[in-house]
Amino acid sequence: MTSEPEEQENMPEGDDLVAAEYVLGVLAHQERLAAGRRIETEKAFAVHVTRWQKHFDCFSDDYQPVEPPAALKSDIDRRLFGEARQLQTPSLWSSLGFWRGIAAASLLLAAVAAGREFIPFPRQSSGPMVASLEAAGSPYKTMAVFDPRTDMLRLKMMEGEMPADHSLEIWLIADNGEPVSLGLMKRDGPTEMPVKPAMAARMRDGVRLSITAEPMGGSPTGKATGPVMASGVVRTI
Repeated sequence: MTSEPEEQENMPEGDDLVAAEYVLGVLAHQERLAAGRRIETEKAFAVHVTRWQKHFDCFSDDYQPVEPPAALKSDIDRRLFGEARQLQTPSLWSSLGFWRGIAAASLLLAAVAAGREFIPFPRQSSGPMVASLEAAGSPYKTMAVFDPRTDMLRLKMMEGEMPADHSLEIWLIADNGEPVSLGLMKRDGPTEMPVKPAMAARMRDGVRLSITAEPMGGSPTGKATGPVMASGVVRTI
């Protein structure tokens, strides 16, 4: 049996402790963002994170995936929102009204952003972020919403049709101006995708999202090779 002094000696500290807390998901939001940025820039810290990920992976071995009952979500919706919720068959992300509301909000944010140098504007980095993506001469207009609480990115094409012989690839353009792929847009319906922590840490007010037309399946080089079909700046709501 391990004695208490030995356990204390084996306790992680410094960067090793931060890496362990990052993997467990117990860091505060701003600390998690900072840790995500360090993973990209500090090899030693990234090694700590990888080691803790492997260490904690074994904890899930005793758990088997369970398919929830088909009626579970309906029961939860009914308890939270009452019987009227059952009438709302389309999901929120498929609702045209929702995306029109987001579009209106993005226009307001763009107007406010133009005067940020002169008007104080409180930012809530933990709040949802939106971007209206379009380009001069392009038939495409897309709305994007990023939720930093879940690291989920959702996009909906408001104008234009998916090309039959190309894929539309989404790129994040942050500090150094180098586009980094976030994935491909779905060919039908809104696109929902989880953003990896390292990329989510870079998703903040003022960065740019762009969509390019790439060969089917995405860019073969890992870099943007096709024309920009739509682009826009991310703003915090």
